[in-house]
Amino acid sequence: MSFPDSGRLAKHKGLLLLGVFFGVKVLVGLALLKLSAELLPVAGFALFSQFVMLWALLNLVASGGVQNGLIRQIASADSDIAARTAFRAGGRIWATASLLVLSLILLGEMVSVALVGSATAAWMVPWLVVAALVAGAGQLCSAVLIGSGRLTANVGSQTAGLVAGFVAAAVCLYRAEAGWAVIAFAWGSLVTPVTAWALARTSPALGRGRADAVGAEVRVLMGYSGAFIAVAIVTPAILFALRHFYREAFGIDALAEWLVANRISDVSTQLIGLFMVQWYLPTISGPGRTISENRTAALTAFVIGSAVMVLALAVFWVGAPILVPLFLSQQYLSASTAISLYMLGDVLRVTVSIAAYHALGRRRLWTYLGIETASAALIGIFVGIGVQQGWIDAPYFGYVAAYGVLFSAICIRFLLAQRPGQGGGSHARGSESVHE
Repeated sequence: MSFPDSGRLAKHKGLLLLGVFFGVKVLVGLALLKLSAELLPVAGFALFSQFVMLWALLNLVASGGVQNGLIRQIASADSDIAARTAFRAGGRIWATASLLVLSLILLGEMVSVALVGSATAAWMVPWLVVAALVAGAGQLCSAVLIGSGRLTANVGSQTAGLVAGFVAAAVCLYRAEAGWAVIAFAWGSLVTPVTAWALARTSPALGRGRADAVGAEVRVLMGYSGAFIAVAIVTPAILFALRHFYREAFGIDALAEWLVANRISDVSTQLIGLFMVQWYLPTISGPGRTISENRTAALTAFVIGSAVMVLALAVFWVGAPILVPLFLSQQYLSASTAISLYMLGDVLRVTVSIAAYHALGRRRLWTYLGIETASAALIGIFVGIGVQQGWIDAPYFGYVAAYGVLFSAICIRFLLAQRPGQGGGSHARGSESVHE
């Protein structure tokens, strides 16, 4: 299988493209945050925020959680046949997952009550489910583009969908229609799967694979999908449950401040996700990788990710009185401390994310699942105890505490692995040493 040059120039170009795309995502995220906070009442802002997060979850789950595993398998494929087999296996998993996602339509009222406290938004669920099914198919094509090194094509399709979704949502937000703004954002974003398919359809990976090998590849991808789906469901489920109890304890205004901090955090951590999925995961999954090369990739992700998170925190800490009214609304100025605490947690989260995706790239699925599940569980424990004790700031301190514990544990594990006599040389294969 022929892949683009992976030399220094290609790597720098890839990082530059991700940086540009990250800038676009930040601008779109901040613009949506500003418009929704400024043009919607508090209840409308809460509805818009909750359902945008639901859309993000459905977007991830609709592909059966197969995207990361498919990226890894295509990036490590040593022939066109192997890539085609992986893609066909991913298609089977997506088709099965589609049936499960469709069943969510029957639970529309339950979803609405869980997110906003009433069944009035149940009509939105079918719209989001159908859009998610299309987006799930598009994720398979995006995985082909990423795994085969066509970063420019993938970034282009992602940018097109992001801009289209933003424009559609902005029109509805200006009319103060929170529900239709979510629908417009979701359906406008479908430009991405359509564009990704058009760009990927000439790839060898979309040809016919060996039918006798697809079943075995399905079992391999199901391991990645199972780990990813578990994380994708458990983490939001814990957060949605916590927000339900938090709203009951402190009211909709307090919940809105938490959602503001959460959405700012989501914007600032987009770079982590971009590095992990579009650069770091395919980089460390390539055939013949050495421990030294993978350590260099991990260090690059750590330095850039941490630098961006620290810079974002510093800028916000100094400029909060200006930035909050500018990008949000004057009424959310009281949330400045909460946002700062969330961004501090994001700094710690960089290391945790690198450790999780490194395990995923080296096919250590239980380690990946353990790290991600521990993150969600610790947030649930710390925030849950705080809410029970009546601490209105529990979500923010709980977020920092959870990632602080995991950051410390990963650093201790790394230091212990560096003790003399614990492993092989730096040029050993990456998959052969626990040191990696």
